[in-house]
Amino acid sequence: MEELRSTEVLDREIRQDAERKAKRILERADESAQSLLDGVSSRVEDSRKQAQEKAGKQAALYEKNVNASIPLEKERYTVSYIHNSVLEALNEYFESLGAQKRLSVIESLIKRSLSILGDDAVKATVVGIPLSDAEAMLKAIFKDRLTSCTSGELTLLSDEAVKGFAFREGILLVSERGVTCRMTLDQKVREVLDSHSEELAAALFDGRISE
Repeated sequence: MEELRSTEVLDREIRQDAERKAKRILERADESAQSLLDGVSSRVEDSRKQAQEKAGKQAALYEKNVNASIPLEKERYTVSYIHNSVLEALNEYFESLGAQKRLSVIESLIKRSLSILGDDAVKATVVGIPLSDAEAMLKAIFKDRLTSCTSGELTLLSDEAVKGFAFREGILLVSERGVTCRMTLDQKVREVLDSHSEELAAALFDGRISE
């Protein structure tokens, strides 16, 4: 009997010891789990704050960029509007001149090129102008040094075309030495835009460009 009781006591002590160990293991597990949960929650909160800060900075940067671009876009629009208005006025002007006076403009450009061409014989290609009118004008300038006068395609003037200008008219001269001179209305318009665009714009808008 004494041996049986000793065995029961031993079993009870073993169970109690196991229960204590199990309880400690569970407590540590609970602590680890809670620590893990706390860590996850902390990381989630940190990530949320970082995301909010980043979003706030990006929003502020976007707003800054937008605010900075508004004056630039306004300036671009104003410049474009003025340029287009000047071109529209030039189109109306050259339209009002008529074909003969437009030819006179090209004639003035040809006379400016005489020092380059010298006394060479020349061949002429006429674009966008009645051939007979152009030939008569050229013969008056070059006399018998004009060896040929033919019509050409509009594409011959495309390289120097002013975007928005309506008249593709000009004459190409090639000397016997191979010197090429192009006299076009586009050339004249470019000269006007380069030299007098501000004056034209001021006249068009009655001095209110800066408003």
